[in-house]
Amino acid sequence: MSASPLRRLFIVLGLSLFAVPAAAQSGSIVGRVTAADGRPIPGARVEARASGPTAFGATTDDNGQFRIVSLGEGSYSLTVTRIGFQLQRIDGVQVATGIVTTDVTMSPIPSLLEQVVTTASRAPEKVLDAPASVSVVTEKEINERPSITVTDHIATLPGIDVARGGLMQANVVARGFNNIFSGAMLTLTDNRFAYVPSLRVNIPYLIPTNNEDIERIEVVLGPGAALYGPNAAGGVLHLITKSPFASRATTLTIDGGGRDVFRGGFRTAGAVSEKFGYKLSYDSFRGNDWRPAQRDPAEMVPRDFRLRRQGGEARVDFRPRSGSEITANYGRAVAGNAVEPTGLGPAQVRDWQFNTYQLRGRTGHLFAQAFVNTSDAGNTFLLRTLQPIKDKSTQFVGQVQHGFDLGLRQSFIYGLDYQHTIPKTDGSINGRNENDDDITEIGGYLHSVTRIVPKLELVSAVRLDDHSRLEKKVFSPRVALVFKPTEFQNLRATFNRAFSTPSTNNLFLDLLAGRIPTTGTQLFGVRALGVPASGFTFKRDCTGGFNSLCMRVPAAFGGNASQIPAQASLLYRAAVAAASARLIAGGVPANLVTYMAGLQPTSAEVTTQLRILNTANGSFVDVAPTDLRDVAPILPTTNSTFELGYKADIAQRVRFSIDWWHDQKRNFVGPLIVETPNVFLDRATLQTYLTAQLTPVAGAATAAAVAASVAPALAGISGSNTVTGVPLGVVNFDHPLSSASDVIVTYRNFGKLSVWGADVGAEWLLGDRFSLAGTFSHVNKDFFPRSEIGGVQDIALNAPKSKASVTGRFNDVPRGVTADLRFRRVASFPVYSFINGTIERYQLLDAGFSFRPAVLRGGLWALNATNLLNKKHTEFVGGGEIGRLVMTRMQLSF
Repeated sequence: MSASPLRRLFIVLGLSLFAVPAAAQSGSIVGRVTAADGRPIPGARVEARASGPTAFGATTDDNGQFRIVSLGEGSYSLTVTRIGFQLQRIDGVQVATGIVTTDVTMSPIPSLLEQVVTTASRAPEKVLDAPASVSVVTEKEINERPSITVTDHIATLPGIDVARGGLMQANVVARGFNNIFSGAMLTLTDNRFAYVPSLRVNIPYLIPTNNEDIERIEVVLGPGAALYGPNAAGGVLHLITKSPFASRATTLTIDGGGRDVFRGGFRTAGAVSEKFGYKLSYDSFRGNDWRPAQRDPAEMVPRDFRLRRQGGEARVDFRPRSGSEITANYGRAVAGNAVEPTGLGPAQVRDWQFNTYQLRGRTGHLFAQAFVNTSDAGNTFLLRTLQPIKDKSTQFVGQVQHGFDLGLRQSFIYGLDYQHTIPKTDGSINGRNENDDDITEIGGYLHSVTRIVPKLELVSAVRLDDHSRLEKKVFSPRVALVFKPTEFQNLRATFNRAFSTPSTNNLFLDLLAGRIPTTGTQLFGVRALGVPASGFTFKRDCTGGFNSLCMRVPAAFGGNASQIPAQASLLYRAAVAAASARLIAGGVPANLVTYMAGLQPTSAEVTTQLRILNTANGSFVDVAPTDLRDVAPILPTTNSTFELGYKADIAQRVRFSIDWWHDQKRNFVGPLIVETPNVFLDRATLQTYLTAQLTPVAGAATAAAVAASVAPALAGISGSNTVTGVPLGVVNFDHPLSSASDVIVTYRNFGKLSVWGADVGAEWLLGDRFSLAGTFSHVNKDFFPRSEIGGVQDIALNAPKSKASVTGRFNDVPRGVTADLRFRRVASFPVYSFINGTIERYQLLDAGFSFRPAVLRGGLWALNATNLLNKKHTEFVGGGEIGRLVMTRMQLSF
C-alpha cells in the first residue's frame, strides 16, 4: 500500500517531464490574410518574432490562411509581407497554450503609377491617370540616400539630364538643350518658383528646403506652358514638402564623407491643436569641391574650392475648417562660398542669399497664393574679369485657381497668374539698362477634362500670356486623348505648344565679360549685351572698308569712339609696334624690325582677314564677311510637341512606361556667342609683301625667313591659341550700347529646329525583397549645323543623345535593411555654351545601403557611394573632374 503513492508520484513526475516542454511549445497563431475588399491574399509571408533574432514563419495558402505552430509562451510581433502590398505589423500578440487567431488585412502599395501627384494637371491625380510623363521620387528614397542637393535623387529618371559641375553645382533639364547658368526646367517648391528671380537660373544649393522636409519630388516631362505659363517648355520639377499635421516629429541628421563633406540637418514639426500646425527646418553644409582637369588661363585669380552653404524654412499652417487650409512660409538659403559657372565664365560665389516669402490658401476647389522671392549676390564676382556681380532682384507673384465639375463627365480648372520682376544690379549686370529693366507678365488659363466614355478622356487646355517687353501676346494650347483599356493601363496622345520668354539677361545684360589680351595692355574689352528692342545692326557704309564694313580702333592704336573703314592695312604700323618686342626676342634683327616699322602697305598689297574670338581658349577663328548678320529683336521661343505615351502596372509586378516625342522649336534663343569679329592683317599677302620689301636690304634668303616668322606674329594663325597675332580693330554694331572698341557677345534667335526622342522606364518586382529597375532615353541628334537652323553659329543639344541606367534593389522591410546597386551610362556629346568643348562618354557605378534598427525606432544609418570605381570624368564644360564620393548618414526621428 505504501508503494502505491510513491508509484503515483513517479508517474506524475514522469508525465510532467514530457508535459512541461510540450506545454512550452504548444502555442500556435492561425489566421487569414485578406485585402481590404475581403479577397484572400495567397503567398504572403507571415513571421512571428519574440525578443531575439529567431523568427517563426509560414506562408498563406490559396485561401489566405496561415498557421504558425510550436511557439513558446510569450508576446510576439507579427509581420506580414507580400509583394505589391504594404507591410503589416501587429505587436503584442499573446501566445500561451492553445491557438491564437489573428486575421490581417493588407493594403496595396501605391506603385509609382498609382501615387497621387499634382504637378501634371495642377490638381490631384494618379501618375497612371496623368496626361503626361510623370516620375516621382519618394520620401523613403530621399531619406535613405545621403546626398548634397536634390539633383542627386533625379539623375536616373527617364528623360532627365543632370550635368554636375561640382559637389553642389548642377544644371538640370529635360530632354536636352542644357546650358551654363540654365533655367530651362521650371523648378517649383510647394507651388512657388525656386529660381533666382531676375537671372531666372536654377541654382540647387540656393533652394532653402532641406532633404528632411521633402515629402516627394515630382518630375513632369514635356511642355507645361498651358498650365504654368512661360518658361515651362522643358518640363516641371516640383519639390513638395511635408505637412506639419501629417509629420509630427523631430528629425536630426548628420552626414559626412569624402572631400571633407559635412552636413547637419534638423527638422521639427507639430500641432498645437487640430487647427494649428508648425514646422522648422535647417541644414548646414561644407565641403571641398572637385577641381577642373586644368586651370582656365583666363581666370585672373585662383578659384576658392571651399564650399559653404546653409538654409532653412519656417512654416505655419491653419485649418479653419475641414477642407480648408492657410499656409505661411519663410525660407532662406545662403551660399557662403562656391564656384558657379555662368554664361560669361565661372563666378566666385560669396555670401549669395536667397529669400522666399509665401502665403497660400485652399478651400474646396479654390487655391490662391502670393509669394515674393528676393536675391542678394553678396560679394560674388567673375573670375575672368574680377567684375562684381550685384543682384538684388525681387519677384512678386500672385496666382489664383478654381475648378468645378459639371456632372460626372466634365471638369474644369481655370486660373490667373501675375509676375512682376524687378532686377536691381547696381549697374553691374544690367549696366546702362539699370533704370529700364522691369518685366511684368500676366496670364490666364482654362483646363478641361471630358470623360467621353468610361475608358476615354479628352484633356485640353488653353492659355494666353502678355509680356510687358513683347509686342504680341502668346497663345499656348494643349490637347490630349487618354485611353485606359484597364484600370492599370494608360495610352495617350498629346499635343502641347509652350513658350519661353526672353530673360532679363536676354534683354538687358550689359557687363564686361573679358579682355583681349588676357594679360598685359588691354586692347579690347569683351562685353556681354542683351538685345535691345531695336536689335543690333552692322555699319556697312564705310568706303574703302572690307566689304564696306566699318570698325572701331582701340585707344592704344590711336582710335576713338568713331568708326573708320575696316581695313587692316591702315593699322599696319600699329601692329609692328605692338609686336616689336616679341619679334626681337624671337630672333628678328632689330634693324629689320625698325625698317619694317617704317613701311606702309596699301589695301591692295596687304588685305584684311576677319576673325571671331574663341572664348574657350582665347584664339581667333577665320570668318567670312557674309557670316556677319544683324541681330533682330529677341522673340519668345515656341515649342510644338507631339507625344505618344503608354504606362502600365502589370500584375503589380512589372511597372512600365514608354514615351515617344517630337519637338519643333521656333526662334530658339541660343547661348551667348561672339557676334563682332576682330580685324587682322591677312597672313599670306603680308608675308608676300614683307618678302618683297626686305629682299633689297637683307637678301632673298633672309627676307623670306624673316617674313615667314613675322607674318604669323602680326597676322596670327586661325584657331591657334599660341600664335594669335595682333587684333587691330573690331567690326562693331552701330548702336550706343556698343560705342566703344569692345568685342560684343550677345544672344540671338535661331530659325527652326526639330528633334525627336524616346524615354523608357521599367521596374520588375522579383519577390518580396528584390527588384530591378531600368531607364533609357534617346534623342535623335545632339548637334545642329548652322545650315540647318538658319543661324550664324552651330547649336548643340548640350546633352547626350543616349543615356541609360540599371538599378538593383534589396528591401527587407521587417529587418529594416535596404541596399541598391546603380549603373549609369552617358554618351559623349558636344557643348556650345559660350565656352565650347566635348564631354566624353562616362559610365558610373553607384551603391547604397541603409539600416533602420528595430531597437531604435526612428533611427537610420545609411551609406551611399557615387562613382564607386573612381572613374574621373567631367559632366559639363568648365566643371570639375568628378571622382568617387562616399557619404554616410546617421538620422534619428522622435
